[in-house]
Parts: sequence; structure tokens; C-alpha cells
Amino acid sequence: MDPSVISIFGGEPLLHPRIGKVLDAIRKYWPNAQLRLITNGYLLKKYDPEMWFRFGALEMQVSVHRQDHEALITNEIKKIVKCREDWQAKRTSADGHKQLELHNKDLSIYKSKFKRFVMPYRLENGELKPFKSNPKKAHSICGSPDVPILYKNKLYKCAPLPNILELDKGNHYKYEGIESTGDVKTLVNNINKPESVCAMCPESIDHSIDHFDKENVRVK
Repeated sequence: MDPSVISIFGGEPLLHPRIGKVLDAIRKYWPNAQLRLITNGYLLKKYDPEMWFRFGALEMQVSVHRQDHEALITNEIKKIVKCREDWQAKRTSADGHKQLELHNKDLSIYKSKFKRFVMPYRLENGELKPFKSNPKKAHSICGSPDVPILYKNKLYKCAPLPNILELDKGNHYKYEGIESTGDVKTLVNNINKPESVCAMCPESIDHSIDHFDKENVRVK
């Protein structure tokens, strides 16, 4: 397998006590892959800012989910930026999502403010349940239609799947992750294509939450 992009996200990847060694290992075995770390930024304070420049062309996406916490996260980003002088900056905005891009030869930082998040499940009497949508329509509004995920040594069609399956415990979802000895080729061929499992998600953005609503984003 020779991926062009490897993304590390969660949950929250900075909770991993050996995240630096994980990134080192990925860079060792896939030296040409684009390495991407997606974090909410709260735990950047635990790490030496200089560390993030050692992995070679790392992309760090810092997602801001609470407007009242943005200053805290921005301060941690500033500590990283101060480690180097040769930065290029750019601001973008689309569909309520705002992004500040900071680019250095060894590190790119994307501070992103996502206004809307499409819920990949519905809640009924406290249980997660699939929407049973039209797979093509659901796939057409998917925020990450081409991002399979490796979780506990199994590959899944998309990022929400393994977490939903663990919470569901086989009650309403029947998808199975693919092991290294399984049909990986079919999964790869179906990246960015609608499949029956896409029916679990809604086919309308009406089923969205506001990322900046304090009731939707709780920080412990």
C-alpha cells in the first residue's frame, strides 16, 4: 500500500502519549506521503513547539469548535509560529467555514472554524440509529467522501464508522471493518464512491449541528 495522504485524527490524536513516535514511524515507512494531523488544539500546550517541524511537510489542521476558546488555541499556534520566520499566510472562507493558512517549508498550519457539522446518525430513545437514506444522496453531501480510516488494525469506509459501530454493539449497524488479509482492493476501488453503508447518513444538510453552539461542543 502506497498512500498519497495519511491523516491522523480521532477522537483527539494529541491524547496519545506517543504521538511523536507515531508520526516518526509513518514518515519512516511512507516518506513520500502527505502527513496530516487533525486536532482541536487544546493539548498543543503539552508539546515542545519545535517538535512539529521534524516530520517533514506536516499539515496540522487545528479545528476551532468554540468561539470562546479560540484565543486559547490561537496562543498555542503562535508559539509554534514563533519557532520560524519564513511563513506565508492566507485566509479563505466558504459556506460559513473560515480558515487561516500558515505555510512553512516544514509545516503548514490550517486554523479552521467549521460552522456546520452533518450528523452521521440519528438519536432515538438514546440509541444511535442509521437514517436509511438514499446512498447516492447521502454521499453527495458527505464532508469526507474520500477518507477511509484505519482503526484498531481494520480499514473502514469513513471516519465515523468505527466509533458508531463500537457504541452500537451490533444492534442497528452491520458493517464490518476490513483486516489486512481481507478485500482491501475493493475498499480502495470504492473510495469516493457511494455504497450501501452511506445510507446510514442523512441525505440533507438539514440534519446538521452548529459547531459553535456550546450545547453541542463540550470540553472536559
